[in-house]
Amino acid sequence: MDSILAQIQGHLDTILKEEDFKDCFLIDLEKKENKVQVFIDADTGVTFEKCRKISRLLEAQIDETQILGEKYTLEVSSPGAIAPLKLLRQYPQHIGRKIKVHLIEEGEKEIEGKLIAIEEEVLHIHSVTGKGKKKVEEDHKIEFKNIDKSYILLAF
Repeated sequence: MDSILAQIQGHLDTILKEEDFKDCFLIDLEKKENKVQVFIDADTGVTFEKCRKISRLLEAQIDETQILGEKYTLEVSSPGAIAPLKLLRQYPQHIGRKIKVHLIEEGEKEIEGKLIAIEEEVLHIHSVTGKGKKKVEEDHKIEFKNIDKSYILLAF
C-alpha cells in the first residue's frame, strides 16, 4: 500500500471510530491518479447518508493535509450488490438470503444455497439440488478460511 493510501486509511480508521459510524467498516480502498474510491459496509447496511457524512469528514482531512493536492475526486460508497463478500463481518446481514460460495478446496468447487447461520467462523448453508424424487437437501458447514470468494444471489 502506498503512503497516500496508508494516510487515507489512517484518517478513515479515526472516522469509523466515531459514534455515528461504529457499525461501519472498510472493505477496500483504491487510488488511481487523483481519484480515491472508498468502499465501506456496515452491520446495519450502508445508507447514502452514512456515505455522505464519511465522505465530508474524509474530504476535510485530505484537504487539511493536502496529500492529494488541490484537485482530486473522492468517492465513498458500498461495494455494490454484485461485489463479492470479502470479510466475515459482511455475512450476518445476509442470513436468510441465497449465496454462492467458491471454495479453495479441490473437491467441491462451489456451493449454492441459503445462508442459515454463522457460528464463530463457520457458515451454515442449506442447499437444494434436483427436483421431485431426485431432490437432495444438504446442510453445509464451511469454514470462512476455506472460502475463495462468495456472492449474494439477487432475486428479481
